[in-house]
Amino acid sequence: MEREEWSSTLGFILASIGSAVGIGNIWRFPYVVGANGGGAFLIPFLIAVLLFGLPLMVLELAIGRSTGTSVISAFRSIRQRFAAAGLVIVAVVSLILGYYLVITSWVLAYALFFVFNQPMEFDAFTGSYLPLVFFLLSGLAVYVTVRSGVRGGIERASRYLIPFLLVILIFLVVISLTEPGAVEGIEFYLSPDFSRLADPGVWIAAFGQAFFSLSVGMGILLTFGSYLKREPLFRNAAIIAAADMLIAVLTGLVIFPLVFTAGLDPAAGVNLAFITLPTAFTEIQYGMVLGALFFLMLFAAALTSAVSMLEVPVAALMDTYGYPRKRATLLVFAAIMLVGLPSALSYTALNLEALGMPFLDLADYAFGTIGLIVAGLIVSVVGGWFMSRIRICEEIGGCGWQQKIYMALIRYGVPSILLITLVGSFFLGTG
Repeated sequence: MEREEWSSTLGFILASIGSAVGIGNIWRFPYVVGANGGGAFLIPFLIAVLLFGLPLMVLELAIGRSTGTSVISAFRSIRQRFAAAGLVIVAVVSLILGYYLVITSWVLAYALFFVFNQPMEFDAFTGSYLPLVFFLLSGLAVYVTVRSGVRGGIERASRYLIPFLLVILIFLVVISLTEPGAVEGIEFYLSPDFSRLADPGVWIAAFGQAFFSLSVGMGILLTFGSYLKREPLFRNAAIIAAADMLIAVLTGLVIFPLVFTAGLDPAAGVNLAFITLPTAFTEIQYGMVLGALFFLMLFAAALTSAVSMLEVPVAALMDTYGYPRKRATLLVFAAIMLVGLPSALSYTALNLEALGMPFLDLADYAFGTIGLIVAGLIVSVVGGWFMSRIRICEEIGGCGWQQKIYMALIRYGVPSILLITLVGSFFLGTG
């Protein structure tokens, strides 16, 4: 059977933006900025994106397009023994998706709560078994999309959901900037505290956020690149990264004016999306409408990211083991729902825990932090050191001095930064 391709460059870019822009990027980025020096944090973050995140994005795309296949088969074509490394990446992204769907289900629930003007406190919601219902619904939405294929599912969904997300985001920015707490909120969010740049923890947080928000090292862009025709990789990667950063920055312009208008704690951290913001929406004018729009926007972002993650193991089953798409999608979907069930149960009346913490929190740290960095290391080492330099040069447009700088970054810079970020994640609790 002939392998699928994107129908257009726009379809590929929108799908890739969808993979990068997710729940973590939208709600995590603003509070990380606020907690790490405000506007000053943007300096190390931009450095991380331009010098390390972007090169790794291009490498993934280059590996995928050069080999014309997904992670396991692509790594096997570089060296037979690297098939196992590809399997590790597929396992990491599958385990991340297992708990990511739980958070996606919360977003869907809150979107419907606000649509029907029935907001529910987070403790009440997670103190029931209602989250399991939404966990199944979110999983089914992702399953149906990936089952429909690259063009008919992933690309089509992105063509609708990304513009939908952008329209709602721009509208919410305009509304938020007219709120009484807008000036105070923006000052908290973006006022630079340059003294924080001397703190190694801020730099580790910036590099961790860059890799986290761009979805690099997960095999997603490698898989997407395998469906790509002859397109300028650097240009497309730059567009994807720029769109991802813009959406993240704009989200902060929505969140903090609303939080300050409602007189709530702007440093609520991870509680921002499901505790602080819903409270803010209930206390401001037209809050039910704004809350519905915000969580619908967040669900669009979550869905496109979850779809891109599911495509990685599905494509691996298709390319490496010869499964048809529909069967591969069903098998992977069933496995991931089982893997995600303990995380789903950890925020229900059962309150499932492991090592003294909710199972979802443990999974987030083990797979979404440590596992993600390890996966990035694998991609950078396998691609940068063992893939033919000539093949990389062919994909990125020659081997001039610019490409030599690029190769140095991929071989030395990216692995070094990822190792530092990994160590920081263990000892500083950041990343």
